[in-house]
Amino acid sequence: MFCSTGNGKIDSIMNILVINGSPKGVRSDTLKLTRAFLRGLKENAEIIDTLKASIKPCLGCYSCWYKTPGVCIQEDGTAELLAKIMNADLVIWSTPLYCYSVPANCKALLDRLLPLSSPVQYTNKDGNTYHSGRSERFPQQILVSGCGFPDRKGNYDALVFQFRRMFGSGIPMILCTEAPLLSVPEAVPVTTPYLAFAEKAGAEFREKGVISAGTQAVLDAPMISPEEYRKHVNS
Repeated sequence: MFCSTGNGKIDSIMNILVINGSPKGVRSDTLKLTRAFLRGLKENAEIIDTLKASIKPCLGCYSCWYKTPGVCIQEDGTAELLAKIMNADLVIWSTPLYCYSVPANCKALLDRLLPLSSPVQYTNKDGNTYHSGRSERFPQQILVSGCGFPDRKGNYDALVFQFRRMFGSGIPMILCTEAPLLSVPEAVPVTTPYLAFAEKAGAEFREKGVISAGTQAVLDAPMISPEEYRKHVNS
């Protein structure tokens, strides 16, 4: 649906926007991962709490395509959020996994990105049909997400598909299984090293515009064995 800018070394101060999709706000486990990533980037960011923002559901009227091109007819806070997104150098979607997707308050904003695209359709090299964006420039996107499952397969499939379709197959992702451990004091021996790798991912992204395969492998792996995790959850 949209085209992100290409990856590359970050040489200057960035305008970073964090979309906090967690209903827990600042208490979000996922936000802890995002803050670690930001520490690695050595950058500050504006954090938007979607639960507190004024974001009405999309009406599906397509006025933003035909009647008022690029402008939604609803009068809420979304127009300001879209301007912030388009003015950012980097947008970090910091959202937990809810019912194999994102929380409703975050999904509302994803739906309201429609004014940034147009009704014009094209196909990519894989033969998939997309709507073209209204701007030649679209900021780099990153997905950071935590979930309460001990495994990714079968749980993150839908979310990964959605973000790759919307923002490009190369969108960097930190998908943390067993994320509730980040708020368990007894789990510090395993969560501290994991957060250190999230910070390392930020440093790598700043230096080269990508997360290294080694760091990605650690972030993709569970912090404790799935069997042990399920045992703790079930108890």
